[in-house]
Amino acid sequence: MESRHGSKIVLSCMRNEGMFLLEWIAYYRVIGFEKAVVVTNNCTDGTDLMLDRLEQMGYVRHLRNDWRGAGRPQMESLRMAREDIDDLVLAEWCLHVDSDEFLDVTCGDGHVDDLLDLIPPTEAVAIAWRPFGNNGHKTWPGGLVTENFTRARAETAWNSCLHKALFKARKFNTISIHMPKHPSHPKVRNHNTRGHAITTDSMFKPAHERHRKMDRAELTWDNAQINHYAVRSDDTFLMKNDRGAANTLGLGKYFMDSVFYTRSNRNDVEDASILRILPKLKDELEELREDLILHHLEQAALHWFYERRDRILTPEKIAEWTTDPADLPGAEAAE
Repeated sequence: MESRHGSKIVLSCMRNEGMFLLEWIAYYRVIGFEKAVVVTNNCTDGTDLMLDRLEQMGYVRHLRNDWRGAGRPQMESLRMAREDIDDLVLAEWCLHVDSDEFLDVTCGDGHVDDLLDLIPPTEAVAIAWRPFGNNGHKTWPGGLVTENFTRARAETAWNSCLHKALFKARKFNTISIHMPKHPSHPKVRNHNTRGHAITTDSMFKPAHERHRKMDRAELTWDNAQINHYAVRSDDTFLMKNDRGAANTLGLGKYFMDSVFYTRSNRNDVEDASILRILPKLKDELEELREDLILHHLEQAALHWFYERRDRILTPEKIAEWTTDPADLPGAEAAE
């Protein structure tokens, strides 16, 4: 499909996401992102090897951030991406999301151009999170994230619905986690998915001020939302403690019954809007898996998860990671 709004790049930072990677790549290709740029950090499940292969096939640009210092590896990865990758400034639009975040365009045919058709001239579009829960899955059921998890939060809420941004990378000097920062022009424009102009104040604040919640009047799931599958199944959620957090220095974020788990594990209503993309997604995924090297690496990543999960998630460890962490630093981080 010929793009009506120029080329588009999806950018992500990943560690040990091999069992979910191909669905994520295939999905963004189907909805109109021509290329993915992925920065990995010390993977041990083969995610980095899968991305190397995808780069050989022309689907992605892969950078390795082997930084092991203290702090937040994702911020370093975003700095690397902004400085080192020409694709970001050559593309008309960039979307920065995590591997558990899927842009669900609910207008038109579900293509990102259908959303941009509704937005006035702008440098950024703020797209609100919608938290999706575990659908009752305590253990990973196999299959696709987008097909397995269709229960979500019923209504928008200022304290738990942050946003990500679709933006023109060449117009900003810094890529941050939820929005671009440091515009190259003081009259930069920002809109929500209704096409309403919203504030740009936080774009001029330091990059580390990342958790900028949308004002109540600006918060909307009209026309598009970021389906945030932060929990998936309970075992995949708990195993994030083994992987480590990309941004949060405090302990307890990925504990059962933590503030983050409670806000993320919302199963209030059925939202199957993303499933209209499913036939095209499965076709794209089948094409990717026809590459035997890629298929083998995906299966190896899945076996890696099962082996490590079965070894680490003992009853004692589950009990340790179920302790209420509300009084621990970083417990309320919502990234």
